[in-house]
Amino acid sequence: MSPLKLSILTHSLNGGAFTNICPALVRGFQELGVDCNLVLLHATPEELAQYPDLPIVTLNVKRTSFSLWATVRYLKEYQPDIILPMPWYFNIVAIWAKYLSGAKTKVIIGEQNVISLEASIEHRDKLHLRFLPILMRYTYPHGDGLIGVASDVITDLVEELKIVAKIPMRVIFNPSNPPRLQKLSQEPITHPWFQTSDIPVIVTAARLAKQKQLDNLIRAFAKTIAQTPARLIILGEGPLRSELEHLCRELNIEASVWMPGYDPNPYRYMAQCDLFVLASAWEGSPVALQEAMACGAAVIVTDAPGGMKDIVEYGKYGMMVKTNNADALAQSMVEMLTKPELKEHFRHQSKLRSQEFHYLNISKQYLDFCRSILTTSHSQSKDFA
Repeated sequence: MSPLKLSILTHSLNGGAFTNICPALVRGFQELGVDCNLVLLHATPEELAQYPDLPIVTLNVKRTSFSLWATVRYLKEYQPDIILPMPWYFNIVAIWAKYLSGAKTKVIIGEQNVISLEASIEHRDKLHLRFLPILMRYTYPHGDGLIGVASDVITDLVEELKIVAKIPMRVIFNPSNPPRLQKLSQEPITHPWFQTSDIPVIVTAARLAKQKQLDNLIRAFAKTIAQTPARLIILGEGPLRSELEHLCRELNIEASVWMPGYDPNPYRYMAQCDLFVLASAWEGSPVALQEAMACGAAVIVTDAPGGMKDIVEYGKYGMMVKTNNADALAQSMVEMLTKPELKEHFRHQSKLRSQEFHYLNISKQYLDFCRSILTTSHSQSKDFA
């Protein structure tokens, strides 16, 4: 039997969750002895130089909407056994490319978010994205399998988007790379808030967008510092920056909130903070949360739709509060900041839980699912022979 050939299809390496997820999976597959390419729309020489050990193929197109025929050419040339596209728009591209190329490649869809909420709330003003779920409804059943990063993600596809569950589906968390995180977390921080330990620091890492519900976190933080001293760092950039800055001024807490924008190394802040909080309205399997736990941060999350509650196992590995409830969030932050033994307990729990997200463990789960899809396909081929 010839060696298994896999490909992972995504957009780029210029930041965001997939810059971490996809290289981690490729590295895991390599260590498991599997031939795997990372297929990107485009990449700069500087980006490629950061991953000299990974086999990367660039399609040399700038936008997903222009990537279909480039993906068709890739499938014809490389003929992978399985292609793993991510996120949602690449799933559609890969399914169409498979049929247009005539390749025998199996497409295992990768779903990373609660799409009904993503489309109706985050992208409600973008007409082409609002109607993408309809295209998904009629395209996804033509895939060969589906991996969702949380049970809520798959439930949403079946119950809300009405995607027929006729293909095999499995829940697999996103991977993390602990050795890489450990190395990066040791880089120094020059910001004065970290030069003394007098006032505890709360950190979040999130796009400044509706999904992340940062306005609720800021309101909860204002209630928190009315009871105990603290500072808040919001790592990330996005369309709501001006609104969030205005809210900080309105609450008269701007001196205690720092919003430095996107930082390519948030791990040093995660490792040194007193508390990491993710107050999102919904999530898939948030990489920032998994990475914060790998850095040893005590965490608080909301019970919102998606994978946050699964990651902390409903309070076992991190505190969990009701979503969109600033009072409950503030109460939990005060409790964590004022009870050192509680914070240390959840630091330990974070480290313990993060071992399960190691890229090699997650890659094995992907590989098991991939092989099950191929085995089923081969059995069906024999039945029809």
